[in-house]
Amino acid sequence: MANRYVRSTNGTANADNGTTWALAKTTLAGASAIDAAGDFIFLSQAHAESSATAQTIALAGVSSNPVKVVGGDDSAGPPTTVSSAPTVTTTSGAITINGAAYVYGIGFVSAAAIALNAGADNVAQVYENCAFRTNSASSSGSINVGASNTQTKSVHLKNCSMRFSGANNQVIASGAALIIDGGSVLSGSTTPSNMFVNSNDRSYGSISISGFDFSALSSAFNIFSQNVSSAAAPAIATVKNVVRNSKLPASWAGLLVSGVNGVGQRYEMHNCDSADTNYRLWVEDYAGSIKSETTLVRTGGASDGVTGYSFKMTTTANANALVAPLVSPEIAVWNDAVGSSKTVTVEILHDSATNLTDGEIWLEVQYLGTSGVPLGAFRSDAKADILATAADQTTSSETWTTTGMTNPNKQKLSVTFTPQEVGYFQAKVYLAKASKTVYVDPKLTVT
Repeated sequence: MANRYVRSTNGTANADNGTTWALAKTTLAGASAIDAAGDFIFLSQAHAESSATAQTIALAGVSSNPVKVVGGDDSAGPPTTVSSAPTVTTTSGAITINGAAYVYGIGFVSAAAIALNAGADNVAQVYENCAFRTNSASSSGSINVGASNTQTKSVHLKNCSMRFSGANNQVIASGAALIIDGGSVLSGSTTPSNMFVNSNDRSYGSISISGFDFSALSSAFNIFSQNVSSAAAPAIATVKNVVRNSKLPASWAGLLVSGVNGVGQRYEMHNCDSADTNYRLWVEDYAGSIKSETTLVRTGGASDGVTGYSFKMTTTANANALVAPLVSPEIAVWNDAVGSSKTVTVEILHDSATNLTDGEIWLEVQYLGTSGVPLGAFRSDAKADILATAADQTTSSETWTTTGMTNPNKQKLSVTFTPQEVGYFQAKVYLAKASKTVYVDPKLTVT
């Protein structure tokens, strides 16, 4: 392992060997030309390189031995203090960073795209306290993660910021897992129409976002876009994107996902808002949508301590019991009792004089049903099998707010089983009736 040094003020145009601050390379690309797996590449706090051509930074790291690219105070060599001041800029062309790496405190400013991890497969990159800014207003000014027709890459952004210059700028995951923990959109950014996009090819990537601040954007942006023009397009692939615990712009009125939802695709938003709420939910998939509801709620039901809420489950015409029910988020409760029968119940409400049957809606609970091993067992109140005759789910006498309903119908879903190990009861509601809206109280009753 060697230390490499980069400082744009040295004025040697990469002629020196980069082994000390005095002999520093003047560009990050220059340092990457001589690095080896496991090396440190230190960028001075005074480093502010600018190139009039596209820059490819091909780091020699592998996932088992990444290169470390770190902004540091050049008063010591190697530095003992990190810095978030170094910048790498292009005034024409993109910035591409390949190879396994941990990158700390570097600002990347591109006249076109910023491409992260677009090279070989089986490569991981982590960026911490970095900034990404694109200066092109067209779609070419996007942040691209991964590359087409590859599947084994990951990019993890930790407390990183972004700034965009056009509504067509996006963050595109293509054949890579993109994980974002913390960070924000910088003030002054142009609002993308669709911020996070899965590529329109067979190399879909997954996107997971937590603790991100979107509040500098306007209220109309869409968080995700599938980027597929037709539900029948052969390029559609399975993907699950999630955003949670994040701050939205004031009066946000955008979509969780724009475009067409295909089979096996699911988009989830948990606990994201601009105000002081901590229950907001939004799910979109092929079978329908699920949103938090604060008017039609059960008395004594789920609450954040102040506001009662339910899950509003609304199916599309695609929903069916065999392959495409709409499935609620998991509802969990801890259980300490073993060896005795337990009944888990979920209350539901819908607007219809006709009851829902166990072929149209049901509860499934996973529990630990084998002594001596944490093996999950499943119990459902769905009809027994595909040939069984459906029966009405049980009528309930629970109290709900039913404002605006013509025929409020209260039912309950229950399963009984005997747990053999302590652990969580993990329940999901399955709604299989097409074009139907049901309100689910996400508070399990255990008796």
